[in-house]
Amino acid sequence: MNFIESIFKPDSIQIFLLQNPEYAWLAVFALAFLESMVITGSIVPSIVLFSICVYLFDQQILALYLIAPIAMCGAHLGDLGGFLVGKYSGDKVLSLTFFQKRTALINKATSAADRFGPLAVVIGRFTPAIRAIMPFFLGLTRLDLKRFYFADLLACSAWGIALILMLKGVQALGFINTILIATVAVFSFIFISNKATKK
Repeated sequence: MNFIESIFKPDSIQIFLLQNPEYAWLAVFALAFLESMVITGSIVPSIVLFSICVYLFDQQILALYLIAPIAMCGAHLGDLGGFLVGKYSGDKVLSLTFFQKRTALINKATSAADRFGPLAVVIGRFTPAIRAIMPFFLGLTRLDLKRFYFADLLACSAWGIALILMLKGVQALGFINTILIATVAVFSFIFISNKATKK
Protein backbone atom coordinates (compact mmCIF):
# COMPACT_ATOMS: atom_id res chain seq x y z
CA MET A 1 0.00 0.00 0.00
CA ASN A 2 1.44 3.39 -0.97
CA PHE A 3 1.29 6.67 0.95
CA ILE A 4 -1.55 8.20 -1.11
CA GLU A 5 -3.77 5.15 -0.57
CA SER A 6 -3.05 5.07 3.17
CA ILE A 7 -4.16 8.70 3.67
CA PHE A 8 -7.75 7.74 2.92
CA LYS A 9 -7.64 4.61 5.09
CA PRO A 10 -6.89 5.96 8.59
CA ASP A 11 -6.45 2.52 10.14
CA SER A 12 -3.52 1.81 7.83
CA ILE A 13 -1.61 5.08 8.26
CA GLN A 14 0.16 4.00 11.44
CA ILE A 15 1.24 0.70 9.86
CA PHE A 16 2.53 2.56 6.82
CA LEU A 17 4.52 5.01 8.95
CA LEU A 18 5.89 2.24 11.14
CA GLN A 19 7.25 0.60 8.00
CA ASN A 20 8.25 3.89 6.35
CA PRO A 21 9.23 6.38 9.11
CA GLU A 22 11.00 8.59 6.55
CA TYR A 23 7.54 9.68 5.35
CA ALA A 24 6.38 10.82 8.80
CA TRP A 25 6.92 14.51 8.08
CA LEU A 26 5.12 14.17 4.74
CA ALA A 27 2.14 12.46 6.40
CA VAL A 28 1.77 15.31 8.92
CA PHE A 29 2.13 17.95 6.22
CA ALA A 30 -0.29 16.24 3.80
CA LEU A 31 -2.97 15.56 6.42
CA ALA A 32 -2.75 19.12 7.77
CA PHE A 33 -3.07 20.45 4.22
CA LEU A 34 -5.96 18.16 3.27
CA GLU A 35 -7.97 18.83 6.43
CA SER A 36 -7.56 22.58 5.86
CA MET A 37 -8.23 22.77 2.12
CA VAL A 38 -11.73 23.53 0.88
CA ILE A 39 -13.76 20.35 0.04
CA THR A 40 -11.00 17.87 1.07
CA GLY A 41 -11.41 19.16 4.62
CA SER A 42 -14.79 17.43 4.70
CA ILE A 43 -13.20 14.14 3.66
CA VAL A 44 -10.17 14.15 5.96
CA PRO A 45 -11.32 14.74 9.57
CA SER A 46 -9.17 16.57 12.11
CA ILE A 47 -9.02 13.54 14.40
CA VAL A 48 -6.97 11.65 11.78
CA LEU A 49 -4.23 14.29 11.84
CA PHE A 50 -4.28 14.48 15.63
CA SER A 51 -4.14 10.68 16.01
CA ILE A 52 -1.15 10.48 13.68
CA CYS A 53 0.61 13.29 15.53
CA VAL A 54 0.02 11.48 18.83
CA TYR A 55 1.34 8.23 17.33
CA LEU A 56 4.47 9.85 15.89
CA PHE A 57 5.17 11.69 19.14
CA ASP A 58 4.50 8.65 21.36
CA GLN A 59 6.63 6.32 19.23
CA GLN A 60 9.37 8.97 18.96
CA ILE A 61 9.27 8.74 15.17
CA LEU A 62 9.05 12.52 14.87
CA ALA A 63 9.96 15.06 17.56
CA LEU A 64 7.39 17.52 18.88
CA TYR A 65 9.49 20.49 17.73
CA LEU A 66 9.11 19.12 14.16
CA ILE A 67 5.49 17.91 14.31
CA ALA A 68 3.96 21.28 15.19
CA PRO A 69 5.80 23.45 12.61
CA ILE A 70 5.22 20.91 9.83
CA ALA A 71 1.50 20.71 10.69
CA MET A 72 1.31 24.50 10.82
CA CYS A 73 2.92 24.81 7.38
CA GLY A 74 0.53 22.27 5.88
CA ALA A 75 -2.47 23.97 7.47
CA HIS A 76 -1.31 27.42 6.35
CA LEU A 77 -0.81 26.23 2.77
CA GLY A 78 -4.26 24.59 2.79
CA ASP A 79 -5.84 27.81 4.05
CA LEU A 80 -4.05 29.86 1.39
CA GLY A 81 -5.20 27.41 -1.27
CA GLY A 82 -8.81 27.71 -0.11
CA PHE A 83 -8.57 31.50 -0.05
CA LEU A 84 -7.17 31.66 -3.59
CA VAL A 85 -9.82 29.25 -4.89
CA GLY A 86 -12.47 31.52 -3.41
CA LYS A 87 -10.78 34.63 -4.79
CA TYR A 88 -10.40 33.44 -8.37
CA SER A 89 -12.96 30.64 -8.88
CA GLY A 90 -15.46 31.18 -6.07
CA ASP A 91 -18.64 31.45 -8.14
CA LYS A 92 -17.89 28.28 -10.09
CA VAL A 93 -17.02 26.32 -6.95
CA LEU A 94 -20.21 27.46 -5.18
CA SER A 95 -22.26 25.84 -7.94
CA LEU A 96 -20.87 22.41 -7.03
CA THR A 97 -23.22 19.90 -5.37
CA PHE A 98 -20.89 19.85 -2.35
CA PHE A 99 -21.89 23.42 -1.46
CA GLN A 100 -25.51 23.15 -2.58
CA LYS A 101 -26.07 20.55 0.16
CA ARG A 102 -24.46 22.66 2.90
CA THR A 103 -26.46 25.88 2.97
CA ALA A 104 -26.61 26.08 6.79
CA LEU A 105 -22.83 25.73 7.05
CA ILE A 106 -22.36 28.27 4.27
CA ASN A 107 -24.60 30.78 6.06
CA LYS A 108 -22.61 30.37 9.29
CA ALA A 109 -19.28 30.82 7.53
CA THR A 110 -20.55 33.79 5.53
CA SER A 111 -21.90 35.46 8.67
CA ALA A 112 -18.55 35.09 10.45
CA ALA A 113 -16.63 36.31 7.38
CA ASP A 114 -18.85 39.39 7.05
CA ARG A 115 -18.74 40.25 10.74
CA PHE A 116 -15.10 39.59 11.63
CA GLY A 117 -13.29 40.03 8.30
CA PRO A 118 -9.80 38.48 8.25
CA LEU A 119 -10.01 37.51 11.93
CA ALA A 120 -12.79 35.07 10.98
CA VAL A 121 -10.03 32.70 9.90
CA VAL A 122 -9.01 32.43 13.58
CA ILE A 123 -12.57 31.41 14.48
CA GLY A 124 -12.59 28.95 11.60
CA ARG A 125 -9.26 27.43 12.58
CA PHE A 126 -10.67 26.42 15.99
CA THR A 127 -14.10 25.37 14.70
CA PRO A 128 -13.70 22.03 12.86
CA ALA A 129 -17.07 22.28 11.06
CA ILE A 130 -16.08 25.44 9.18
CA ARG A 131 -12.27 25.22 9.28
CA ALA A 132 -11.83 24.19 5.65
CA ILE A 133 -14.41 26.54 4.15
CA MET A 134 -13.70 29.75 6.06
CA PRO A 135 -10.64 30.74 3.99
CA PHE A 136 -12.66 30.04 0.84
CA PHE A 137 -15.44 32.40 1.93
CA LEU A 138 -12.94 35.07 2.91
CA GLY A 139 -11.61 34.78 -0.64
CA LEU A 140 -15.13 35.42 -1.93
CA THR A 141 -15.25 38.70 -0.01
CA ARG A 142 -12.31 39.95 -2.11
CA LEU A 143 -10.30 40.46 1.05
CA ASP A 144 -6.73 41.55 0.30
CA LEU A 145 -4.36 38.55 0.17
CA LYS A 146 -1.79 40.26 2.41
CA ARG A 147 -4.32 40.85 5.20
CA PHE A 148 -5.55 37.28 4.95
CA TYR A 149 -2.00 35.92 4.95
CA PHE A 150 -1.04 37.58 8.23
CA ALA A 151 -4.38 36.76 9.88
CA ASP A 152 -3.93 33.13 8.88
CA LEU A 153 -0.37 33.10 10.20
CA LEU A 154 -1.80 34.20 13.55
CA ALA A 155 -4.52 31.51 13.35
CA CYS A 156 -2.14 28.70 12.40
CA SER A 157 0.40 29.76 15.04
CA ALA A 158 -2.27 29.67 17.76
CA TRP A 159 -3.49 26.32 16.42
CA GLY A 160 0.09 24.98 16.44
CA ILE A 161 0.51 25.99 20.08
CA ALA A 162 -2.79 24.25 20.87
CA LEU A 163 -1.52 21.12 19.08
CA ILE A 164 1.65 21.14 21.20
CA LEU A 165 -0.38 21.49 24.40
CA MET A 166 -2.69 18.65 23.35
CA LEU A 167 0.23 16.34 22.53
CA LYS A 168 1.79 17.16 25.89
CA GLY A 169 -1.63 16.57 27.44
CA VAL A 170 -1.81 13.09 25.92
CA GLN A 171 1.62 12.35 27.36
CA ALA A 172 0.55 13.50 30.83
CA LEU A 173 -3.15 12.62 30.96
CA GLY A 174 -3.66 9.93 28.33
CA PHE A 175 -5.38 10.05 24.93
CA ILE A 176 -9.01 9.74 26.07
CA ASN A 177 -8.76 12.38 28.81
CA THR A 178 -7.06 14.82 26.45
CA ILE A 179 -9.70 14.25 23.76
CA LEU A 180 -12.47 14.84 26.31
CA ILE A 181 -10.88 18.07 27.52
CA ALA A 182 -10.27 19.23 23.93
CA THR A 183 -13.85 18.35 22.98
CA VAL A 184 -15.25 20.44 25.83
CA ALA A 185 -12.95 23.31 24.84
CA VAL A 186 -13.97 23.11 21.16
CA PHE A 187 -17.70 22.97 21.96
CA SER A 188 -17.31 25.93 24.32
CA PHE A 189 -15.51 27.84 21.58
CA ILE A 190 -18.19 26.92 19.03
CA PHE A 191 -20.94 28.04 21.44
CA ILE A 192 -19.23 31.40 21.99
CA SER A 193 -18.58 31.77 18.23
CA ASN A 194 -22.24 31.01 17.45
CA LYS A 195 -23.35 33.70 19.87
CA ALA A 196 -20.85 36.16 18.44
CA THR A 197 -21.78 35.54 14.78
CA LYS A 198 -25.55 35.85 15.29
CA LYS A 199 -26.83 39.11 13.87
